[in-house]
Amino acid sequence: MNGIFGIAATILTIYSFLCFFRIILTWIPEMSYSKAAQFLANICDPYMNIFRGIRWLRMGSFDFSPALGLCLLGAASSLCRMLSNGGTVSIGMILAMAVQVIFSIISSLIVFIIIVFAVRLIVILMNGNNYNSSGFMLNQLDSSISPLVYRIARTFTIGKPLTYKSALIIAIISLVVVNFVLNIASGLIIGVLANLPV
Repeated sequence: MNGIFGIAATILTIYSFLCFFRIILTWIPEMSYSKAAQFLANICDPYMNIFRGIRWLRMGSFDFSPALGLCLLGAASSLCRMLSNGGTVSIGMILAMAVQVIFSIISSLIVFIIIVFAVRLIVILMNGNNYNSSGFMLNQLDSSISPLVYRIARTFTIGKPLTYKSALIIAIISLVVVNFVLNIASGLIIGVLANLPV
């Protein structure tokens, strides 16, 4: 039985990497219609499409549903690997893994949003004090992220008027702090759950 779980863990790990490469290829227009991309689409899309309709995983034009799919594959692979090594499964371990998946998804979303905000801030800083977007891509990005940027920033500025640059800085710092606190909290919660009796 241990061998079966070991094989399952390996298959799930390989499938996770294939899904990850599929996601990366969709970001590269020249590669997204290549034979390799079509091969990966045939293998990975049936699984990844299960998560595409989840609304709370969309932010404007960004779709974070692949993160959920990858996290669940990682959790299943970890569970199989633990079972292949003779580990026992308890309610606490299952709850700890579920909490870990949830916090991993939330943390991944926060880190991605921080990166997007930081890239936009760098573009603004490189253009001096010109906050206006130049180009279609920046206009699209701003229309997707500016409502979230201002919503986060206004939480801490209590109605004071803000420039886009100031709102981005406040939003980035806030998200870094939130992610740090969430990582500490998730570690504590997972530790408690993992030590629950069988």
